[in-house]
Amino acid sequence: MRPLFVILFVALLAVPALAQTTPPAKVAADGFRAVDADGDGKLSLEEVLAAGLKKSSLSRPFRVDEVDRDHDGKLTPEEFLKAGVAGLERYGVIDVRELDTDGDGYVSREELDAFFRKRHAEEFRRVDADGDGSLRPAEFALFRF
Repeated sequence: MRPLFVILFVALLAVPALAQTTPPAKVAADGFRAVDADGDGKLSLEEVLAAGLKKSSLSRPFRVDEVDRDHDGKLTPEEFLKAGVAGLERYGVIDVRELDTDGDGYVSREELDAFFRKRHAEEFRRVDADGDGSLRPAEFALFRF
């Protein structure tokens, strides 16, 4: 009987902690409102790209050889993390040519911004379920910056 009492007591202690977590719907709604610059209840591609530009500023320009340690022309999440380049690891393996578009061995701020604009535009089109060129809150909940 005593072990059962201990289990129930521990479970009751956990209930307040569970109640304090923010529901995913609220997180998505807060994110939606932050991106909806004109407050019209839907997100245009321009609003999404503007928010994405803020996110892209978290990534710093870099020399390709600082990141591509094995010189295979593919940049992996592990290589980004080891080199201290944040914000790109979530895209999986990226071909160097997709980032270093001018082939000079350096990924500039402009090249990073162009990469993020392209990826965010693709993601926008993917989640725009009704194809109306804007995102409603339910569609935005599927969007990944």
